[in-house]
Amino acid sequence: MYDFKAKTPSFYDDNYVPQTKNIMSQDVDLNNPQDIYRFIKQNVYKQDEYCKLAAMFLYNHARGIRSRMVVAGPPGSGKSLVSECIKALWPNTIIVNAATLTMQGFVGNNKVDSCLKRINTAETNYILVYDEFDKIVRPRRSANENVSDNIQAEFLKMVEGETIDVGEKGETHLIDTSKMSFIFCGSFAVKANEIAEKNSYKTMGFNAEEHVEKAFAKELTMDDIIDFGLIPEIASRCTNLANVRPLTLKDYEYLLTEHPASPLRKIEDEYQVKIHITKKKLKQIAREAYNSQLGVRYAYAKLRRMVDAEIFNSYEKSDDEMAFIYL
Repeated sequence: MYDFKAKTPSFYDDNYVPQTKNIMSQDVDLNNPQDIYRFIKQNVYKQDEYCKLAAMFLYNHARGIRSRMVVAGPPGSGKSLVSECIKALWPNTIIVNAATLTMQGFVGNNKVDSCLKRINTAETNYILVYDEFDKIVRPRRSANENVSDNIQAEFLKMVEGETIDVGEKGETHLIDTSKMSFIFCGSFAVKANEIAEKNSYKTMGFNAEEHVEKAFAKELTMDDIIDFGLIPEIASRCTNLANVRPLTLKDYEYLLTEHPASPLRKIEDEYQVKIHITKKKLKQIAREAYNSQLGVRYAYAKLRRMVDAEIFNSYEKSDDEMAFIYL
């Protein structure tokens, strides 16, 4: 287990000084991929290979080189956080929940090209991040149509860099996508579980052995992603596949206490307070976050609720007293 007697002051220590600097606002040289990488690593724990790929992705895009990347890995492992880091460094980044997209002709306003309505036509060097992309890649049918393939086919125009005719309030305007880069993020958990099940076995006899492989124990390949449902036309245009690795319980305990991107540090920054919390509660929250498979988001939400409850119950205290919160 993680040694809570670390050299770095922690939240339960009286000598701990809260971090109030927003690490997302630091200046970064986009002409230096290692500088980009260092910034991302200040916010993201582990996932070194993905962070390097993301740094090169942004470095190339800033130099006018278009890139497309697929990102696969379990929830709560850092996929969305890396995208937020990219957006912090490159404001012309749009993050889209791909799970809500519908194909042209279907009911709903959220089509594949809907995000292009938010683009300033004078600046078309955008990065488009499609989160939950696996939800639209997985084959599904409607009225004898493969909706997944049809939606992905609509992506091809943008991925290939064509000029798209976008409608807005009865008017249409042309958007040049030739300078845009794309990141397609998803857990692809169904495929990861399928691979783990195939690689699990139990032998018979006196020396019987049992091996139960966990999902994401092996990295997914592009062939795995295609087998899951990604059409080859998009796969062949993606320059990289980044695998994001699952976090361990020990990782969660470290993230809650010592990492610069700890949700406790973030809450202290947001509320401008100093938080004291017991080791027992920290371990409990870390275990809950690990078991929930929702990642650090779970820990952040749980801590926010605890802090909000304490503030509500202590509303009559003075400002000096409210500078410290004990959980």
